[in-house]
Amino acid sequence: MQWSPIYKNNLTLKIEYLMRKEVVVVSGMGVMTPLGNTVEQLWQNILQQKCAAKHWDDLETEGFRTSIACRLTDSTIPQDGTRGQMMALRAVEQALKQANIEINRDVGVFVGTTMGESFAFEEAASGKPLDLSKATGTVFATAIQKHFNLEGPTAVFGTACAAGNYAIGAAAQAVRSGRVKVAIAGGLDPFSRIAMVGFSRSRAMTPDFCRPFDVNRKGMQLGEGAAFLILESYENVLKRKEAPLAIIGELGLSCDAYHQTKPNEDGYEMGQAMHNALKATGIKSGQVNWICAHGSGTIASDAAEALAIHNIFGERNTLVSGLKGALGHSLGAATAIEAVICVQSLLHNTVPPTVNHIELPSDFGIKIAAEPFKMENMDWVLNCGYAFGGINSALLIGKV
Repeated sequence: MQWSPIYKNNLTLKIEYLMRKEVVVVSGMGVMTPLGNTVEQLWQNILQQKCAAKHWDDLETEGFRTSIACRLTDSTIPQDGTRGQMMALRAVEQALKQANIEINRDVGVFVGTTMGESFAFEEAASGKPLDLSKATGTVFATAIQKHFNLEGPTAVFGTACAAGNYAIGAAAQAVRSGRVKVAIAGGLDPFSRIAMVGFSRSRAMTPDFCRPFDVNRKGMQLGEGAAFLILESYENVLKRKEAPLAIIGELGLSCDAYHQTKPNEDGYEMGQAMHNALKATGIKSGQVNWICAHGSGTIASDAAEALAIHNIFGERNTLVSGLKGALGHSLGAATAIEAVICVQSLLHNTVPPTVNHIELPSDFGIKIAAEPFKMENMDWVLNCGYAFGGINSALLIGKV
């Protein structure tokens, strides 16, 4: 078999990376999303360019400015103060099953969220007593620990739309350092009427559909979901005679604190998060085959992100997709769900499409994947997520 010099060089770098004992891999994944309640169902619906956004009668009746959202339709998930917890448990069960692992009590649990169990806060707004122990994000980690009889370290990250990346990055570091052998990591947010009001009042929401990086984009679209991954060392997976799904590279972070809700238009700190991930993992920008962008569909964020990508990746035409046109913005779950799709893209050597994208603005120096794109090989993908207050994250995920 003849390899090109570029592929041969990438292969050598990958072998060297895998020889490090601290390499962390994904061994299982699970999801609960508006486009599918299994990883395979979600992946296929994304490739078929389906969009989960639809009109909801209850939102119209309750007087919301827009009644279009991306919500789960699974009737087995309750519409009460346990909704998020049930979503989390279902996703974790799927992930553990795929990993084919018997977990010990010392497994770590790392969770990202924005709103926590939002229903409890909504009930409080209607005059009912508020029990914070049933409302904040810690309730998700506690539910996972209790259900699976775990006593390992836990961490909950309230870093909004970057929270999933934070949780996965922290879990990977815990495995690398030897603090835990196995970690459950991901993010979730059940649908939040409080978030719906907040985004609506800030004029950040689209009146119809989310169109990432499109010249006619009008704003973001609220969603919900949960996604969890099982992380362990490469060495541990091989000892168990299982097949790792992907490598978790390094998490790059930055914060510009430019404004409460909008990013700095120069995109510098977004780009800095990307640069930090590349540098810490020890790879070049040219080795990244696909960028899973934040792509919220807002005027300011998409413009800043496009500039950041162009500044870091230059004219290499690295493909970019924004998945929120299909799934909506699931807040703390977003980067976790997108991490699962990143792993799927590596397994299938396929870049997923940017649903609802039609035309790229002439001043955006990036290359959008408007359709599914099959590649001969994919080595690394970059999963990006940014939050209000200038919280920027970029997580590298690689092929084993």
